[in-house]
Amino acid sequence: MSEQTSPTLKSANKREQPQWHQPQGKPSGLFINNSLTMSKNEFVPSSGTKDVSWYICGPTVYDASHMGHARSYISFDVIRRIMRDYMGFNIMYVMNITDIDDKIIIRARERGITHTELSRACEASFFEDMKALNVLPPDALTRVTEYITEIVTFVEKIIENGFAYESNGSVYFDTVAYSKQHDYGKLDPNAVGNEKLNSEGEGALSAAVSEKRNNNDFALWKKSKELEPKWNSPWGEGRPGWHIECSAMASDILGPNIDIHSGGEDLKFPHHDNEIAQSEAHYKCKQWINYFIHSGHLLIDGSKMSKSLKNFITIQEALKKYTARQMRMLFLIHKYDKPMNYSVESMTNAIEIEKIFTEFFHLVKGIIRSTSIAGEQNWEKADKELNAELQQAKRDVDKFIMDNFNTVDVIHRLKELISKSNIYINDKSRAPRVAIIQGVADYVTYILRVFGLTEAGGVGFGVAGEGNVEETMTPMFDAIVDFRNQMRSLAIAKDTTKILQACDSFRDDVLPLHGVKIDDRATGSTWKFENKEVLRKEMELKKEIEKKKQQDKLDKLKKEQEKLERSKILPDQLFKSETDKYSQFDQRGVPTHDNTGKEITKSQLKKLNSTYDEHVKNHTKYLESIKN
Repeated sequence: MSEQTSPTLKSANKREQPQWHQPQGKPSGLFINNSLTMSKNEFVPSSGTKDVSWYICGPTVYDASHMGHARSYISFDVIRRIMRDYMGFNIMYVMNITDIDDKIIIRARERGITHTELSRACEASFFEDMKALNVLPPDALTRVTEYITEIVTFVEKIIENGFAYESNGSVYFDTVAYSKQHDYGKLDPNAVGNEKLNSEGEGALSAAVSEKRNNNDFALWKKSKELEPKWNSPWGEGRPGWHIECSAMASDILGPNIDIHSGGEDLKFPHHDNEIAQSEAHYKCKQWINYFIHSGHLLIDGSKMSKSLKNFITIQEALKKYTARQMRMLFLIHKYDKPMNYSVESMTNAIEIEKIFTEFFHLVKGIIRSTSIAGEQNWEKADKELNAELQQAKRDVDKFIMDNFNTVDVIHRLKELISKSNIYINDKSRAPRVAIIQGVADYVTYILRVFGLTEAGGVGFGVAGEGNVEETMTPMFDAIVDFRNQMRSLAIAKDTTKILQACDSFRDDVLPLHGVKIDDRATGSTWKFENKEVLRKEMELKKEIEKKKQQDKLDKLKKEQEKLERSKILPDQLFKSETDKYSQFDQRGVPTHDNTGKEITKSQLKKLNSTYDEHVKNHTKYLESIKN
């Protein structure tokens, strides 16, 4: 391995990023934002081949999976698919499940069930959510409770190497001894010593700090208290600490040196830094992980997700409102390692981008259906230009992907390609060359398939079939018959207005529920198939937006009415009714003392005078309006 360090940190009070050793082997041309250097490093598999080892921190299963989980696991699913399906790496992808932890014990007690019952139920729910989001399952799944023997053995080796000690039935990692030979805090050097983060990492049921030699030391093995789950060990009955589980399980399957480790930004310290320390202490090595990648924070309407803020959104709740494809599109148009915001506005943007691709695929399918190969096929200037645009797009997309999985610019580049293809298609002076259009659509589909936006074959996103033909078409034919009966009645009554309204309702409210969308154009109406759930949620979102517009309109009218009523008040009476706030007023009626008799401060008086002056203007306008 060659040595590399990140740029020196500017502040003299900050610790520098420790040294990083680049693996030796064939360069891949892929650059990854490596948290170990806080910079982009070229990815070199330690195997010297296409084989890549990857460990990802799985969930602590004590509650429903939420949008923060979606952010992390979809982001790394996209990266995994890119490395596997676009770059051809053979990836061994290992994920753990933390099924014993302080949070699990506490939540199980609250619900009056065992920790096993709780963790198994939450784990099953998590994987159902991942399947619904089209996240690939891991190649190997490790549960803490199934790796107790390996964890105990791992801890014994750390003690033997002189980097851990037993205290009152628990075992702690000796950060002081470790720091004499290694760098502690490789990912976030300046978080070392942060008492709040250390406490959160140890858990709510941890033993007293006095058991430890140093405040930064952390538990590898916890002595179990009464009624807590426990396993036998050389130090007595207890259970694993949070950090040690990942070190032991990842190493058991992937070995003493791992190519990639991933997780959420919030896990950098202490969890990931402690993983690194334990493992390097165990193996007496300088670099356990070669590339550490972290997903950025997820905000909900601009704020950190929290139950106390009532903006905690589970994956199931999100899937009731949006499709998995729409949610994945949202993550694709944000860089995986940067903070991003989940809101109605950001989702609306993602849905609009999805529509651009969907409409293009429908357009191409229509051209393929209606165009014969018997027509002219010679290439003219426009054909050659679109083909050149396609080849340039391929080069651009490759450049973006190889630059830290830049899906944001990939999506924008594909949109540009579609835009130029639409201009080509809409040229009425000549028929488009189907082979070129098919080539564009096939390439766009290929990239979207790599990103996990579709698993279907052929062009576009595809539409899943349901049952046999009769079962599938029966609801559609029922809807058509109902519509025909309605049209006959309206035609007999000669009610043209209601006929047009019924036609629009059939288009907007009925057909989408059966997976059919109709577009009315100047040249006539065209139809296209679409996923029923996509159309249903699109209808619901449209109704929600319209409802919000109506509510905003009502709120505006209400405010205007309140403003009008307030403008009727005589200026000298504006504040006098507020006896709970004020007790004395000047000759204009502006308060001079609060309700306790204390004189109003200068800053308060300034605001009151400003309010008074504004009211005088509004009252004058009111008087003028009633005169007219």
